[in-house]
Amino acid sequence: MRKILVLFLVLLLFACGGKKQVKQPSSEYLYTTEAFKVIDEIRLSYQNKDNAGIRKNCSEAAYREIIASIKPFDKVELEFIPVLVEIEGDSIRLYVSWNGKWSYLGRDMEERGLGSFLLKGNPLKVERILRGNPFRYPD
Repeated sequence: MRKILVLFLVLLLFACGGKKQVKQPSSEYLYTTEAFKVIDEIRLSYQNKDNAGIRKNCSEAAYREIIASIKPFDKVELEFIPVLVEIEGDSIRLYVSWNGKWSYLGRDMEERGLGSFLLKGNPLKVERILRGNPFRYPD
């Protein structure tokens, strides 16, 4: 009886251990990760003072807006945390909470805020910064 019970348990374990079907990520998830990747590349380019990297990920109007708002700095540590994504047709609004530490001429400054970016196109590019532009600091 004991052998039959052990055999039954072993068969049950093998029967339940079949291959699971892997779910494919949704299109919304893919758009969201691509949008955050674009914003993060702009953040890194800003930190490294790489205008070409900013231009690559922005429309011409957004690039001019960002470059015009940049104040001089010696060093910056900028962190973006995604908060919300709204997908409407061909446009994506990405909301990020940001924290920044700027250093300029021996003076340190910290700021934080909530930024909103409008992204469009294929590949995605920033079309406009709707609110909370993190690139306009230090004041």
